[in-house]
Amino acid sequence: RTPGKWKREESTGRNYFIDRFVPSHPDDKRSYELNHLQQRQLKTGQKQNKPSGSVRQEYKIENGQNTRFTVIRHPYSRLVSHYKSVRKPNEVHMFRGFWMLAAMERARAHQIPREKRAPYKQEYNTYVDWLKDQNGDPPTHSEDNPYFDPPHTKFPEMVDAMMWARKKGNDWDGHWKPASEFCNICSNQIHLIALLEEEPLELWYLTDRLGLWEDRATFLNRENRSERKATEMREVWDLIEALSPDKKQFLDRTFDIDFRMTGYDRQRPS
Repeated sequence: RTPGKWKREESTGRNYFIDRFVPSHPDDKRSYELNHLQQRQLKTGQKQNKPSGSVRQEYKIENGQNTRFTVIRHPYSRLVSHYKSVRKPNEVHMFRGFWMLAAMERARAHQIPREKRAPYKQEYNTYVDWLKDQNGDPPTHSEDNPYFDPPHTKFPEMVDAMMWARKKGNDWDGHWKPASEFCNICSNQIHLIALLEEEPLELWYLTDRLGLWEDRATFLNRENRSERKATEMREVWDLIEALSPDKKQFLDRTFDIDFRMTGYDRQRPS
């Protein structure tokens, strides 16, 4: 019998969705646990429910011969892609309370006279609140308010947020966490690591290796109609090279294992 299916639900009053696994037989706790998670939250950072040790061992025995693989992306490309995404109004509203506003404060507050810091910060918060629904005209703000220059984080400010998160041991954001940590490649004994930049060749190899080549039309029949263009590596290197030396060194150290594991370039190819 089929163990169940994933059902997406909107979290009440919050800006993210929750994927819940719904077993075909609600009383079948074993099938529930064998599918890893009772609840999987798309916004990272929340501890996930894990199956008990005995169930994990049983799952390992039943699936020990499976080919395990993951698909990863150049860490700098992933980082810049996230930076481009968080500049959008809905993303600014979402990430303000996580790290964006704090990063902007660290970089810009010194430009503001002490007596104006609280009012200028309030102006910015009022503007970000308006971004959620954008009803009516945007609220006015002081022309010299540095929170609006620009009204989102700059790339160096986002890297600074990464540095602070690492320093505090609270580096949970999957958009910039190294793949070697986020995918837990060693613990899960991954057999194959595919590079996103090498598609479609590596996808073809995977389908053949998994014995799915003859059935490829079944699951490779959806055209990508997204209007979002992929991040060009030239733009990625321009942003990386414009960083201060300490930030470049931080990124090199942070993604060191990813670079050595995958062979990705650490610097712009000549």
